[in-house]
Amino acid sequence: MKSFFMLASLCLLVSACGQKESTQEGSRIQHNGDTITVPDNSSVLGQIVVQKTQLREFSSEFRTVGTVRPVSGKLAEIVPPFAGRIVKSFVRLGQKINAGTPVFELGSSEFYEATKSYFSAQSANGIAQINYNRQKELAANGVASQKELEQAKNEALIANQEFEQAQATLNIFNIDVSSLQMGQPLKVISPISGEVVQNNITIGSYVKEDSEALAVVADLSEVWVVARVKEKYFGAIKQGDQVEVFVDAQPNKTIWGTIYYIGEMLDEETRSLDVIVRCNNTDKDLKLGMFCVVHFLSSPKESIILPSTVIMKEEDRDYVLIELSKGKYLRRYIESESVNVEETRILSGLREGETVVVKGGIYLNL
Repeated sequence: MKSFFMLASLCLLVSACGQKESTQEGSRIQHNGDTITVPDNSSVLGQIVVQKTQLREFSSEFRTVGTVRPVSGKLAEIVPPFAGRIVKSFVRLGQKINAGTPVFELGSSEFYEATKSYFSAQSANGIAQINYNRQKELAANGVASQKELEQAKNEALIANQEFEQAQATLNIFNIDVSSLQMGQPLKVISPISGEVVQNNITIGSYVKEDSEALAVVADLSEVWVVARVKEKYFGAIKQGDQVEVFVDAQPNKTIWGTIYYIGEMLDEETRSLDVIVRCNNTDKDLKLGMFCVVHFLSSPKESIILPSTVIMKEEDRDYVLIELSKGKYLRRYIESESVNVEETRILSGLREGETVVVKGGIYLNL
């Protein structure tokens, strides 16, 4: 009898173990490629939270530092083109002047020689042209030979080239040859309109042609803010986007600018490039060389924004889990970027109206 009860107990134990193993197998998650199937009786289903994707207007934004620079062509450092002595000044610090306005007057022996060479070349060219025209008339009447005509033609050509060269030499230094006179001092003019922001002119001082700028004229009604933008933000900016600029001097004032140029040369050490922001500066809030904070805010566009918990990792790739039906999920690889700590923007891989797992996805990979 005792043996009978022991045998019955053993049978019941084996039967219970078999039922438990069968239940575990029935609740096991199945993986078939990128498809994941969860049985209806699995406790994992209670851990899964899903959300339907929707499009909403989104603007990428980030902050970086920038430096105020002059607009190209809007700042002129005026240096003496020849060595000589300053005999007169026409400007003062802070004065607004136009292009072509005299800045200072320079007495220079080098300029005297350049003027002398110009007038000498002008005279020689005039004589050569007269001689050539006379030889053409004589040749036409059969008086001059062809050889004399050719010689006069060559002399006229050389004289004209030497005259043009002498004129070009003076034009390089913005010298108006139409009013040029022998022995007069050189009037150095401003090539641009703007304000005299630096004035180192001292009457009577001797300067050389390689000296530092004696005056700086700048038009600062507009300035450039050159910002350093990291590689990861390149896709968030484009030419023409509006930008906010802030300076320490007025931290609560927003200075608006526009992206004028996005650089093409990446700094390999910092993994960043220069982005030029053009800013109106009529209030003179931005000073050359000033550091500032640049807030980039892209134009709004419709995007899929999801909780950051939606992103799953596989080595160096991101993916999400799409709910095909209750208990059936599909792994799909996507591209994304962080919006903030809690949200992620989907760049590619998802469409509006798809249902994705936003919480509990980790249980599907066990």
